[in-house]
Order: sequence, then C-alpha cells, then structure tokens
Amino acid sequence: MTSAPSDEPPEHARYAEYLQALRQVAPADEGRLVRAVLTDPDRTMARSAVLHHLDHRAAALHRTPAYEPWSRSMLQATTDDPFLTTRLHEWTLLRAIALSHPWAPTALADASNWLHLKLTETPDIPTPALAFLAEHGRTRRIRNAAARRVRPAPDEDPAPAERPRAGRVSRDAPCNTPVTGCAT
Repeated sequence: MTSAPSDEPPEHARYAEYLQALRQVAPADEGRLVRAVLTDPDRTMARSAVLHHLDHRAAALHRTPAYEPWSRSMLQATTDDPFLTTRLHEWTLLRAIALSHPWAPTALADASNWLHLKLTETPDIPTPALAFLAEHGRTRRIRNAAARRVRPAPDEDPAPAERPRAGRVSRDAPCNTPVTGCAT
C-alpha cells in the first residue's frame, strides 16, 4: 500500500511544525527558536506562528512574576519585527492594568483594537480601565463591550444603593484612578 502525496502546501506543514516546536521548547531555548522561526522565507507565516505562540504564552504568564523575564527575552528575540514587539508591549500594558499597576491612559488610547477588545474579554479587569474604554474606545464595539462590563445588564443590576460607582477616567490622567470631580 502506497501513500498518496500530500496536497498540503509546504508552508502549512512548516507552520504546524513551528507551533509544535514552540509548544515544546525549553524556556532557555525559546528565544533562539523564535529567532529561527522568524528567518523562514515566508515571513507572514513565520510571524503568524510566533504571534500565536506569544499570545498563548503571554495569556498564561501575564499575571505571574515569570512574565517579566519572559517578555524581555521575547522582546530581544523579536526586536526586528515591529508588529511582534508592539504586541508584547500591549501584553505588558494589559498586565499592568490587570494587576492594578499604574498605567497611562494615553498608552491605552493609542493601543490597538486588539488590546481594547482583549481587555473587554479578560476577567477581573479593574473598572477604571473598562470605564475608560467605554468612553474612549476606538470602535463602537469596544465602547459597548466595555460599557456592558461597567454597567451590568438590568437583570444582573444590584439594587441602586449597592451599585458600585464607576468613575470617569480622563485620557490625560496619570494612572488608573478615577478623575475626581467628574460626573459619574
């Protein structure tokens, strides 16, 4: 019995191989492997494989102390690819917001739609960041998704006396604290 030749394009096979290798790589070798993948002649496919890996690892690590050394290593490995370094910076901003570390509203305002949507989908994002996106999100979809998280649906709404106050966050505020004096 002979096997039929595969009709799968070679870049599809390489993409699957890269994802498998990136899933199994030892942390000490991860940066080297990411750099090697990014040398593939099909830059779009290589970037896609690395992006998939970065998103998967960052999602698993962003709330842990292991995130910082990992992200520094990945920034070094992806330094020649502005899209990938931007994604890593956005994961770092998401981490700061999720952990209630100081963050700059202008950085969030300038961030991609991907980060805005990711924040509206990530559990336990503090209300000031969601309130900011409800007011300043780039698209209607982002503003609505953030507003739903700030204001629960009517059937989930607590009694008025128990309703938390969501402060407004200015684009120019220095951190994640509501701006005083704004209408809530």
